[in-house]
Amino acid sequence: MQRLLFIFSCIILVILFALQGFQPQYQLPTLEQGEEEVQFPEGSGPEEALNEIYFNVDILGVQEVTTKVLVDEFGLSSSHWVSVHGRYTNGRFGIADVFIIRPRPGHEDDVRECLETIKLARMNLFRNFDIYDSYSLAENGSIYQRGDYYILLMIDNEDEVRSILRTYIPR
Repeated sequence: MQRLLFIFSCIILVILFALQGFQPQYQLPTLEQGEEEVQFPEGSGPEEALNEIYFNVDILGVQEVTTKVLVDEFGLSSSHWVSVHGRYTNGRFGIADVFIIRPRPGHEDDVRECLETIKLARMNLFRNFDIYDSYSLAENGSIYQRGDYYILLMIDNEDEVRSILRTYIPR
């Protein structure tokens, strides 16, 4: 009887220790204010949105988009934008690209053309090297304007990404 009680006590202790590991380490973002009431310091809206977008993206090879990347890898001129945000993949494990560019005043059409150039470059990359339907995602990528930003989405869960962007980038 004592042995059974000892084993039962050990099992309870093991279960208690195991369940302690399932407590969240961080707080998930919540929307406590309406979409139009959210105010972010300059540039933090896109960065916060990208953090939430890529929280559940499990594709390897995700890299930060910088002005240097756009100039060196895509051959674009940095004179068209004020700020650049985004992440893109190296293509080895699929595609999950989000480019967010804030144009200089009067360069809105140039930024839209830059995003078209990026889209075409990604399509060309995946034309003969189509991993996980990457070519289709690049081909169906959407370019649109939200607030002061122009956005290119080439990612699998585009509707969810648009919802996140609506939260962090006000009209």
